[in-house]
Amino acid sequence: MPTGLHAAIQNRIDAFQDLTPVEFHGLWGHSNAQFLEGRMVGAGVIDVPSYWYSPSSRSCLGFWKFTGQSLDNDAVQETTLFTLIDDVMGELAYRAFIGTTKGKEHIGFTVNLNIKKADMAPNARRFFFEATAESVTERKVAIKCPLYDAMTGKLLLVARAVFVFTPIANIAKQTNVEDANSDRDHSPGSSDVVLSLPSARSLAADELYQLGQVMNFLPHGTINHTRGSISVDDKRLVVSLDFGKNISGPPIYVHGGILGTVLFNASALLFTKHTGISATLIDAAERDINYHRGVPLECQNAAIEATVESSGNDKVVVFATLMRNKHVYTTLKTIFTLPQSSSKL
Repeated sequence: MPTGLHAAIQNRIDAFQDLTPVEFHGLWGHSNAQFLEGRMVGAGVIDVPSYWYSPSSRSCLGFWKFTGQSLDNDAVQETTLFTLIDDVMGELAYRAFIGTTKGKEHIGFTVNLNIKKADMAPNARRFFFEATAESVTERKVAIKCPLYDAMTGKLLLVARAVFVFTPIANIAKQTNVEDANSDRDHSPGSSDVVLSLPSARSLAADELYQLGQVMNFLPHGTINHTRGSISVDDKRLVVSLDFGKNISGPPIYVHGGILGTVLFNASALLFTKHTGISATLIDAAERDINYHRGVPLECQNAAIEATVESSGNDKVVVFATLMRNKHVYTTLKTIFTLPQSSSKL
């Protein structure tokens, strides 16, 4: 275990009696095509994560340490932490699942990820998580995972996720059907990326560039946002995007954390245009992501549509949908809180 931890974190670790070191991604192997392997560990953004498993409590504990040179003076982005959380909870779900069934014949997918923010730590570089499988059934695993600043003991957020396991043979059949549909239909989704509204305008080059910087350590264009439009009066934004390489979670599919990130970035852009609030003041109290279908790697002509669902004096709710070929793949509901001084909405 690392030394110099906050006493509250050390006490949480000491409460476990059967912790065993486990290898990062040891259950499903290593590949630079995986987002965490190729884009974070391999690129020196974080050190190789340290994980421990408690069989009696079905818990996984561990640390993520970000290197100084990867972020300079920037804070670790919340979307980066959410992606790491989704990944480690997926690994724990698989570990818990194979203990009771023929896990090697199945592949797991996040179907819901809910994250509630507790506090902020802009200077944090080492994080501690404590993920626990709260329930395990024949095909479903539910997990809770609080995340802390390891050096101050501050609770930053609490995540809950539900994973469903599907036979690998069924995934192959589904992928073949999706490939066949893609050959026949190249429409971006159930809505065009040009809004037919009097108040709509095309997204400017700098706005598309902003969306294309998915996370602050990723090369620009890892996910290419090609065109889009926004209507502030109608509280809607649509954008077309192409997914690049080395961003996988499960084999052949884009990492769930990446999907949540591109949806959040589009929602945040709409939020700033709707409220007039600077991007530096964005505060998302809660995010709820539902995954309906896996998004194939290097998927082209996908579309995001974001809409302001409600707007009040203290919060704004934005709902965003990722689509392709008229299929809904992922949705995100974000609750943004407004600065106390803002009362114009």
